[in-house]
Amino acid sequence: MSENAPYDELYALAERSQRIAAALPPRENARTHWNGIGFSLQGQRFVAPMKEVSELLRVPVTTKLPGVKNFVVGVANVRGRLIVVLDLAMFFGDGSEFARAQRRVLAVEDGEQYFGFMIDESLGMQHFPSESFDAEVSGVDPKFAPFVDGCYGVGGNVWPVFSLRRLAGHESLEKLAVSAA
Repeated sequence: MSENAPYDELYALAERSQRIAAALPPRENARTHWNGIGFSLQGQRFVAPMKEVSELLRVPVTTKLPGVKNFVVGVANVRGRLIVVLDLAMFFGDGSEFARAQRRVLAVEDGEQYFGFMIDESLGMQHFPSESFDAEVSGVDPKFAPFVDGCYGVGGNVWPVFSLRRLAGHESLEKLAVSAA
């Protein structure tokens, strides 16, 4: 057996692989996708942009705060950081039908703000073809409309894009204390 036999075998295998390999699809046929976290709130399905969500959590143990608005669940320590947990169902006017143990929290970091928005349920990661985006959204409750930036439609389902970052910057979250009358 010659000294080059293993090398020759590998070289022949590489050449054969290149001959029978399938070509890559043309670049113009490649589809881009948009990714988000699906969730439900008061019977409405939404998707939050991945770039706005720091993490998805189970509802943490919270410490209640006196003198705050009714939608403030409290503060929690998440890996050494304090997070303000807000109940979105209460924020938008109605309590949730889901048990606290079933609900989830979408954590949003925006500068120094660290909010946890409690949702009814997580619907997991959602992937949409970029071309399925529509800037016009119909069928969204008007109370949610200021936070919706278009929608993705796939398979007859419409997923409004809910901006948690815009919600975090909303004027009603600037001051969480109940005003003394």
